[in-house]
Amino acid sequence: MNRINLLPGEARAKASRERGLIYMILVLVGVLAVLGGVYVWQLNTQGNKQEELANIDAQLQVEQARLAELQPYAALQSKRTSMTETAKAIFAARVPWSSILQQVSLVIPDNVRLTTLTCAVPAAMLPGPETAEAAAGTASGVDITFAGAAYTHRDVAEFMTRLGLIPQLSDVRLTSSTGAANTATTTDSDATTTDTKKTVSFTVTAMLRPYLAPPPTTVLQQEGGQ
Repeated sequence: MNRINLLPGEARAKASRERGLIYMILVLVGVLAVLGGVYVWQLNTQGNKQEELANIDAQLQVEQARLAELQPYAALQSKRTSMTETAKAIFAARVPWSSILQQVSLVIPDNVRLTTLTCAVPAAMLPGPETAEAAAGTASGVDITFAGAAYTHRDVAEFMTRLGLIPQLSDVRLTSSTGAANTATTTDSDATTTDTKKTVSFTVTAMLRPYLAPPPTTVLQQEGGQ
């Protein structure tokens, strides 16, 4: 059975417009509800982010305060490390006199006797504040001077040759070598004998071999003395 709409055409058009308006209002209300939910969610998120930022700022201030408290210790540790490295370099740049003298005692010939031994470290091999003499790499005079006596000039030459075998020495030179008569008197139970021998007085100089690495130049020693 077919349904028959008895409303006039104008009434039907008006009802259709009213339904369309209701649908539009419902859609608009839904959109507003969604936008409101998004807005509330954004406000909550922004609040959380601001709270996290405030916590991070507070932690940053605490860490900066701790860093300021530890800054003197960091400077002290840096200075201590620098002084330790300088001390190691100074120890490595020392002249091993005990080793040099031991080697001299081993290479000296039986017929050679030393009367004086003078040693000096050149300024270029001394650690500490750099001087004009050290910067120029020169030393005044000689580093080691041997003075003694031997029976012959050959003994002196042998002594010089053996000195050249010591690794720490270089530029071994003969400064003077003069002969002199030496009288020795020997007394026994039967008679007294006099033995006259000629000896040679000599002076030999040598230089210390420079370091492969220069000694440290620092002002830490001066700071410590203030």
